[in-house]
Parts: sequence; C-alpha cells; structure tokens
Amino acid sequence: MGDPTPPASAPTRRLVGLGSLGVVATVLAGCGIRLEDDAPRVPLVPTREPIPGEEPLLRLLGAVRAASLAPADPTVPLSPALAPLHRRQADVLRDALRQRGVPEAALPSPSPSASPTATASPTAPTSPTASPSPTAPPAVPPALGMPAVEGSILAASSGCAQAEPVLRPPLVALLAQAHAAMELATGSRAEAPTAAPTWSAPELLVPLVEATRRATYFLEVAAARSTARGQRTARDGIARLEALTAEIAEAAGDAAPVPELGYPLPQPVTTPAQAAAFATQTRATLLGTFGAELGGLTATDPEAAFADLPRWMGSVAAEAHLGGTPLTAFPGLT
Repeated sequence: MGDPTPPASAPTRRLVGLGSLGVVATVLAGCGIRLEDDAPRVPLVPTREPIPGEEPLLRLLGAVRAASLAPADPTVPLSPALAPLHRRQADVLRDALRQRGVPEAALPSPSPSASPTATASPTAPTSPTASPSPTAPPAVPPALGMPAVEGSILAASSGCAQAEPVLRPPLVALLAQAHAAMELATGSRAEAPTAAPTWSAPELLVPLVEATRRATYFLEVAAARSTARGQRTARDGIARLEALTAEIAEAAGDAAPVPELGYPLPQPVTTPAQAAAFATQTRATLLGTFGAELGGLTATDPEAAFADLPRWMGSVAAEAHLGGTPLTAFPGLT
C-alpha cells in the first residue's frame, strides 16, 4: 500500500475531447444571445433548461473540488498524489458543464473561504461562532482522513446516471478512482450494495467476466515463474480477482460463460523478470478492457452501471496500481 505513486499522466486527446462533445449552449438564432439562468425573463423566449443530471453533476463537482483542496493524510502514503488527480477531474467536469450551457454562476466556487490547513492558535481560543462567508463553500476539514475524503466524492455521486451518455464513462472512471484510493488505503474492497441492481442486458458483462478470468489465469502463470516475493504478490492479486470475477459472474447470471481451462500466453514467460513484467501488463490490460466497455454498459444500463462499475473498476485500478501502473484521474480512459 505504500508504493510511491508516479505523477498523474498528461491528459489524453480522448479526455480533452470529452468536454467539447454534445455542446448544448442555447443561443437565439441570428442574435447570438446566450440564455443564462439569471437572464431577465423575455416574453416568448424560453429560459435555459437544465442539462440531464445537472444537479447531481454540480454536487459531484463541488465534492471533487473540495477533495482537491483537502490536506494530505500523513497516514496514507498515496494521499499526496490524489490532489492533482482531483484537480484534473474538476477541470474536465467543469469544462463539460460550461460547454453544455451551465452558467458560471451555477458552478461551485473553485476555492474555499479559509485555508484547509489553518490551525487554531495555541494561545488564543477559537471562536465557536466563526464561520465562512455565506457566499463561499465551507473550508475543507483539516482532520478529514483520505478514505473519508474519497468517500465524500462517492456520496455526492447519487443521480449521476442521469447524465447524458457521452459523460457517463468518464464519470464512472472518476468514481472508480475514488474507490481505488479507498481500497488501497484500507486494504479491503467496498461492500456490494444490499439490493444488487438488475442488469437488463447482462450479456454485456460477458467481456468483463472473460477478461477477469483471463487475467487471473495469467497471474497464476506469473506466480509460478516468479521469485518468492513475486509469488506472494501475485497470489494476493489472484485472490482479489477471483472474488471480483465471482461478483461480476453473479451479476451476469445465465449469460456468464463457462470458465475456460486455460488461455494462450501472449508472450514468453520463463524467467522471474519476464513474470514480473507480464503481471504488470496483465493488470494494466484488464483495466483497459474495463475502460473500453464503459460506453456500451453505461448507455444500455446506466443505473446498474453506476451501482456496480465504479466499485468493480476501482478494484481493478487498485490492483493495477499495486502492479506498478500509476493511479490516474480517469482509470481505464487514460
């Protein structure tokens, strides 16, 4: 859990383009008048309609911005690397909202009213009635631990399945990052919801079942050809992937394919060095597979996708991080 984390990778063309897709800014034909929420009411001119899922998206943006300002948790080695990821997420989400016509005044403030690292003077008592300006968001609590900060992002995500289809994959990936960070900090996966969602097209989960089974088999091969330390690491990963595979297969139900006895190796794995590289590549490939499937899954079954995929993909991103792949702002999409 204490592996140093390389800095987040530079934004890709795919992510930068997300903010410019599906622009719905309302402009009067021939007049160039943009309708804002606070614009005067003009007869026969419609006011701006909120974009799909606007309220939950604004709530999520506020939580991500707050997380970007939270002080690092000294008890979690990964914590200092998370603020840049949250800043990147906030920038992408803000740009997507603005380019879809959400007025600047409706967006959460980019900065708190007080320094999140401020502490009380040892010689003067802190006033119990002191509070931030009513026009500014509350300061980030300085004592909030990293899991709680990431948990606040997940708590703010309710309703995000209402967002337009093109925004759903990066939203799920953003939430997967929060799940991954919590899993890396606590050493345990998030519990599945008590009432499991029903997938209307469970056959779409087949690629995920097959990919996790294949990755598990590849890690078993890597473990057999690794050093003693590599074997322990691989076996821990195998156990986690087996639990994940069982959960996805259960969600797929009768659509889940019969397990294969084995899979052809994509490359030779005969030495400990090759085994270590193969294990890293296996985990990264699995994360990429999840990212590639987000579009179809979130378009067909958005409610079920937002209930299950962030947790599943967060586990894969955490596993990839343990194998040497840096945690990014949008795992699987960068």
